[in-house]
Amino acid sequence: MLAIILAVIMGLEADFTQTKTVAMMTEAQVSTGHMSYRAPDFMQWEYKSPQPLVWKIDGEQSNVTPQIQKLLRMIMASVAGGNQAEANMQREAKRIFRSVNITMDDTGQVAQRVELVEKNGDTTIIDFSNVVTK
Repeated sequence: MLAIILAVIMGLEADFTQTKTVAMMTEAQVSTGHMSYRAPDFMQWEYKSPQPLVWKIDGEQSNVTPQIQKLLRMIMASVAGGNQAEANMQREAKRIFRSVNITMDDTGQVAQRVELVEKNGDTTIIDFSNVVTK
């Protein structure tokens, strides 16, 4: 869920499929949903299946735990661009993840896939589709 787009944008909408593989479980967990970003500080990550859930930050208001809020703010920083925001995001990502691999689209601006490997070996793969930048 990290660097979704590298250029500075005013907004972004995308559908996603998230596949989580946990060492202690025999089957991967697959979720689908929609994400929205609006500059400078609005992010909504909406899971539609298998169970509806919405994570949202709108300025200083949030409906998520401090850990999820930190993750969403990292995503917003990467979408908004800027060297300091990117440096902060990279430091935080290194603290949480063993590796982060991002596959970009043909333009080199929008991520098609993000692969996150946690320090314990669990993985999360997020595939984006129907991406619209504003």
